[in-house]
Amino acid sequence: MVKFIGISKIWYGPTMTSAPSSSSLKSLLTGGTLTEVTNSHEGTWGYSQEDPNTTDYINELTGKPYHRDKVSDGKKIITWTSGEYDYADKAALQGGSTITESSTVVGYAGGSADFISKCVIAKTKTGNYIVFTNADIVAKADTQDRAIGLGITATALENPNSTVSSPIADEYWFSGTAVDA
Repeated sequence: MVKFIGISKIWYGPTMTSAPSSSSLKSLLTGGTLTEVTNSHEGTWGYSQEDPNTTDYINELTGKPYHRDKVSDGKKIITWTSGEYDYADKAALQGGSTITESSTVVGYAGGSADFISKCVIAKTKTGNYIVFTNADIVAKADTQDRAIGLGITATALENPNSTVSSPIADEYWFSGTAVDA
């Protein structure tokens, strides 16, 4: 039985251009192209899937539903608050840019970002993986225990690259024993 409990690691990077497999995921995680989140503030990690949107058809004679039509699946969301982050992480996830003086990053300049899309990978405490190949990222200042963290909401989207999956998948789940083998 596969268990998905808690979180032990989170990474983000460019939107994937091909469907992940256990071996390609291992290469991606060890290849240095992803940024590892080094601090997820206690109690802020979450994975959720909303209920699907449905339409109920009601029998007017009895007042009870006689058919239910699923209109769309519920959104899949990964959230966390980074308690420690650098200006480059803030710019990559929230938009804006870093401020550089004498080739040293010394600050952050906010700006309105259009949409930010990233691949997000979460490893559970039980060693398994959840992969959003293309996630819409919303980042904001998030106060936790009187500290200003970087609150992230990653919502799984269809991947625009036709090579990612057919039919279109918005998330992948992998057994850690297969990925880490």
